[in-house]
Amino acid sequence: MNQPINHIADSSFLNIIIQGGALSLAILAVLLFMSVLSWAVIGWKWASFKIATRSAISYLKNLSLENGLSDAQARSETFSMTYYAKEFQAAYNEFTDSHNKTRQSFYLGDKQDFLLRIERSIEKCIVGESLKFDSNLIILATISSSAPFIGLFGTVTGIIDAFYSIGSQGAASIAVVAPGISAALVATAFGLFAAIPALIAYNVFRNKTRIIRQQMEAFGYSLINLFDKEYSKSVNISKTLQQSKSN
Repeated sequence: MNQPINHIADSSFLNIIIQGGALSLAILAVLLFMSVLSWAVIGWKWASFKIATRSAISYLKNLSLENGLSDAQARSETFSMTYYAKEFQAAYNEFTDSHNKTRQSFYLGDKQDFLLRIERSIEKCIVGESLKFDSNLIILATISSSAPFIGLFGTVTGIIDAFYSIGSQGAASIAVVAPGISAALVATAFGLFAAIPALIAYNVFRNKTRIIRQQMEAFGYSLINLFDKEYSKSVNISKTLQQSKSN
């Protein structure tokens, strides 16, 4: 009389997935791979941003541009992998190249050309660092935009298969329709599960890159002021030496 009831096993999530057929399983496997890849990129980018911003904060705490160029150079060597230090180093390399290669024109007082070269070297460094922080975000953008459609494709094919089963069995009761429709909707759920975290992370990381770029641009203005002072100091020293020699 008493028959074992196995409603829980029959309606389990795993059984619903298995009922979807080979195509649905293939689509779910693709979506699962996309989800794992998305979370791997999210974890790696989150760690990268955290390490970069933490080292940048430490660099600024130990840096005082009022102490002059030599002190800033020493601090930048200590925090050489920080994006602020790379920005300073790019400007400093341009400063030393201009001083060594064009020493005569450097001391003639062509300040505008000198500062323009410093500004270009800073901007080049900012663009390079921005591209580095934006790297692999295309993966998140691709997953967030394509995963829902892949899931929808799985849902559509599953519904088509469910209706084909209805036609072949000649019955349209809820007991016949429900399993196939449930299996089809699982693909949409998997697609959203893969897409939503990727979309959120993409927007968060893009915003972090934008903030870092703005911070580097602000720091670049401070560097231009520093090298402007160093340029004027070097020119004044050169003029003083020339006057002492002539006397």
